[in-house]
Amino acid sequence: MTSASAALPDRHASHIPGGLLAVVRTSSTEYALTITRGLLLAGAPAVEVTCTVPDAPSVIAAVAEEAFGRVGAGTVRTPEQATAAVRAGAAYLVAPNLNPAVVNRGIELGVPVIPGALTPTELTRAVDLGASAVKLFPIAAVGGIAYLTAILEPLPDIAIIASGGIDIDEVDDYLSAGAHAVCLGPALLDMAAVAAGDVAGVAEYAFRVLCRTGIALHTTGRSHEAGH
Repeated sequence: MTSASAALPDRHASHIPGGLLAVVRTSSTEYALTITRGLLLAGAPAVEVTCTVPDAPSVIAAVAEEAFGRVGAGTVRTPEQATAAVRAGAAYLVAPNLNPAVVNRGIELGVPVIPGALTPTELTRAVDLGASAVKLFPIAAVGGIAYLTAILEPLPDIAIIASGGIDIDEVDDYLSAGAHAVCLGPALLDMAAVAAGDVAGVAEYAFRVLCRTGIALHTTGRSHEAGH
């Protein structure tokens, strides 16, 4: 099995979980809460509740104490969304794009920011602005692992989170190629368990999926019980 993440500069290593960023995107606040709690129980290193979820800050607030710093906000496109998420307890901010105002707000609020970028110019600009890591999105549409490798050759010091169209069976290859983490969403979910509000069922399914990879799972609380 592969290492869960690539090395990061010292100033970032303790702030951005490696291996996996599980993405919660649904049109139901209730579903989002079930999914988030299930993914945390399964041991996901990091869970991103996207701002497209209705009342996303309430979901973040509901799980903040049990998350041990693993829950952040995603699809953060405005400074106002950033502020609301951090006030709710988000430990980090993720965006699909590079908005300097969002990066600056995250820095002001004292949390790591992971903006989205695609080209070498965008990636280096994000780091220059103060990003803790950069989400390379949409990775599958532009060449997948081959594109990641090409990017990292001249920019090996940038912590990259690969996102967009990644299959569960590709996860270890992305990590071996140098990604600090990968984003996964629907591949982790049993939607029947989600619809039933079955947190344990969501956790068990996600745990079994994640065990097919080399990702190091979080073991705080009940996470290691999910597969039993």
